[in-house]
Amino acid sequence: MGAVKRWRRKVRRRRPGVYLVRTDKHMRPGRENGYVGLSNNLELRRRQHLKNKIENGVITQRAKPWSDLDPVWHYFRLPWWLGWRWVLAPLEFLAIKLLMPRYNVTMNKANPRRVPLKAQALQRAARDRVRATGRRFPQDRASAVGRVLLRTAGVLVILAGIAMTVWTNR
Repeated sequence: MGAVKRWRRKVRRRRPGVYLVRTDKHMRPGRENGYVGLSNNLELRRRQHLKNKIENGVITQRAKPWSDLDPVWHYFRLPWWLGWRWVLAPLEFLAIKLLMPRYNVTMNKANPRRVPLKAQALQRAARDRVRATGRRFPQDRASAVGRVLLRTAGVLVILAGIAMTVWTNR
């Protein structure tokens, strides 16, 4: 009976679920579905994605290449008694097929926007180089230009409205 109690205690500690990570787009304005995964401990899995694992001064597991894209986590939590792989795997598969995240590789072959692991590493290196030089990202420049154009268009619309009002009321 002691073995059953130990097993039940261990299983009840699980916090299973499927998660979606929304990230910034690579060097462009906007956000996108970045990654979908499953876990029996969602918070631990989040930390594993975001931080390097260092053992004896050596990096044994690197953070995901998309971890610098301001990830925001959305959880679909399940009760502890549904934390079995045969329950979680189909849910993850459905979420990947419906949400088409950019950085999932294995079950996401039909997604034309999918980024393979080597390309993810190259994109991360490019972002790190831009940050090291202190320059702004291209999306920052694009959004600044967009704001100026929007303001200018707004002023022109107001001026056109005033001019048309004056012209029609003379």
